[in-house]
Amino acid sequence: MKTRLGMALIASLIILTGFLVIPGIIDLSKAQEDRGQDIGDKGNVLVEEGNSTEEALGNETENTSSSNDQTEHEEPTPEDDPVFLDEEEEVVEDLVPVIMDAGKLIEEVKPTGKIAYLTFDDGPSEVVTPQILEILDRYGIKATFFVLGKMVDRNPDVLKQTYENGHSIGNHTYSHNYEIIYRKTDNFLDEVYRTEKAIQIATEDSSYLTSLVRLPGGSHAEYKKPTVVALEDEGFRVFDWNALNGDSELDKPTVDYLYGRFKETYKKQDKVVMLMHDTDEKKKTVEALPSIIEHLLLEGYSFKTLEEYDH
Repeated sequence: MKTRLGMALIASLIILTGFLVIPGIIDLSKAQEDRGQDIGDKGNVLVEEGNSTEEALGNETENTSSSNDQTEHEEPTPEDDPVFLDEEEEVVEDLVPVIMDAGKLIEEVKPTGKIAYLTFDDGPSEVVTPQILEILDRYGIKATFFVLGKMVDRNPDVLKQTYENGHSIGNHTYSHNYEIIYRKTDNFLDEVYRTEKAIQIATEDSSYLTSLVRLPGGSHAEYKKPTVVALEDEGFRVFDWNALNGDSELDKPTVDYLYGRFKETYKKQDKVVMLMHDTDEKKKTVEALPSIIEHLLLEGYSFKTLEEYDH
């Protein structure tokens, strides 16, 4: 009897527990399902937000890229810049000409009767001489180039361009070798005539004869006097200089140095014969040239070649 009663009591407890536990299991499953759905919904929201954020970042990145592109286009590059700087050289910000509109500057200049003769020695070179020609063309200026015969033979196309652009060509010997050209006068004359022939071949003008000669190192030394006399006897005009930019004074002059040397030496003379060089090592000469030209223009100087020089 007690056994049956115990078994009945256990059965009742099991049934009662079933009613209590099953709803719990159902509720828990429902909660898990609801939570899963909630997590799924929230996940979708995060994905959408993620897409929106990604889109926004993408747009910002595009805007940044555009901004960078614009900056890159605004900043001068070696290809865009007529100055053609070496990659390792630092860009000097004060290289910008005083006035960017060269034509307007020239129109507004009031001539004072002063004349500047720009001269370049030791070319023609493959890179620097064309850059100088471009700058001179920009300002409508003609200059005088004292060329070496060996460089004419090396860069005939550049010499022809110089000639066709209307610049004057002077003779600076063939080799620039002091030991040869100053050993005796005949050596110097031989190099002058050899260079003259090279010029005629390069310009494709067999009648072209220059009357202009510049002695390497100038003509002031006493031992050079016989050479000057011999040249003048042959009908040549010997030219030195009375101002310079100092581009042969230092191994690596800065633009400020070149511009400073010009201001120290031109001394506002009525006639300025300016010595510069156009070998490929003289990149800073190219960079300083616009400022030198504009300085002279603003002072009322006109520009001529030495063929037009009046004593």
